[in-house]
Amino acid sequence: AYLGPAALSRSTLLLRACHAPDKHRTRATETAKHSCNTGHWRGASNHHSDPQRSTMSYFDFAKGCLAAGFSGGLSVAIMNPLDTLKVRVQVATNPGSLTAFARDVVTKEGFYRGLLAPGVAANFWGIGISSVGRVGCYPYVRDKLLAAAGATEKSGGVMFLAGLLAGGVGYLASSPVYQIKTLAQAEAGVVVDGVLTTGGRAGSAPRFHSHSLLGGLSTLKRDGQLWRGSGALLVRGALLSAGMQVGYDGVKTLAKRRGVAEGSGLHAVASAAGAVGACVCATPADVVMTRYQAAGMSGKNAHASALACAADVVRTDGPLALYRGFTPFVVRLGPVFIISLPLTEQIR
Repeated sequence: AYLGPAALSRSTLLLRACHAPDKHRTRATETAKHSCNTGHWRGASNHHSDPQRSTMSYFDFAKGCLAAGFSGGLSVAIMNPLDTLKVRVQVATNPGSLTAFARDVVTKEGFYRGLLAPGVAANFWGIGISSVGRVGCYPYVRDKLLAAAGATEKSGGVMFLAGLLAGGVGYLASSPVYQIKTLAQAEAGVVVDGVLTTGGRAGSAPRFHSHSLLGGLSTLKRDGQLWRGSGALLVRGALLSAGMQVGYDGVKTLAKRRGVAEGSGLHAVASAAGAVGACVCATPADVVMTRYQAAGMSGKNAHASALACAADVVRTDGPLALYRGFTPFVVRLGPVFIISLPLTEQIR
């Protein structure tokens, strides 16, 4: 009585199928199976139509995306000094050694004004938005690709492609905010009477540094450059995400196949591998994106496109210039991933 008449009808039909003569049993059984498969019975055991099950699926997806966004934004805000140092080294004419450059910035501007504060709010929101795609949506994209290929085992190729797709969409959505982050860090310096006295744009009035995120977006909109460099950022973000997932998901998968229990230790090691993979894949695109966006700080860009900027970098500074800033990139991304990826796993 609790299961209702539909469930009782199903039981009756199944019993009849079992007790029917041999020549009728096949047809009766097929009728019963057809009724189950087409959803004619809506008893308690028909979990495919359970609305709570669907709701929980959407809830888990949303929770995973929010966890990825918050964890990613928080971790890059903590590590913003290294990100600022990376950007300032990349746009400097003759930066010299990394340690000497960092010491000079701290001596002239202080740690807070020179490295910690520039672009920190835009960094939080930009990476938070991109992490929703890069980390939050990645498992679903990966599983869809596996299902489409009819595969049961994860492979490096599927991880790379899923990371490429999820990361590309995430970074494209965050492009205007991420551009503000880069510009604020590129023109960072001490401001006296409305004029920068230190940094790469000393002697000029700041257009993004020391301004709010909304103020910076308004400036870009007035310049008609709100989506400037979005193609370069998409390529950079897609490559970063792909390299990260091959390192992170790949190390986790291989370790678990060898009997290693999943836990914080494995997550930390996999996160470090993900940081190295991300930097190897994304540093050239990161250099080009930073140079291209920074070249347009005054409102007009000296380069016709990101590809033209890349050609100019190689022609002027040589191919190795495409990996300028690799060390601070790894040093920054390592802690960011070690904080954000295990935190995302725990929240999710």
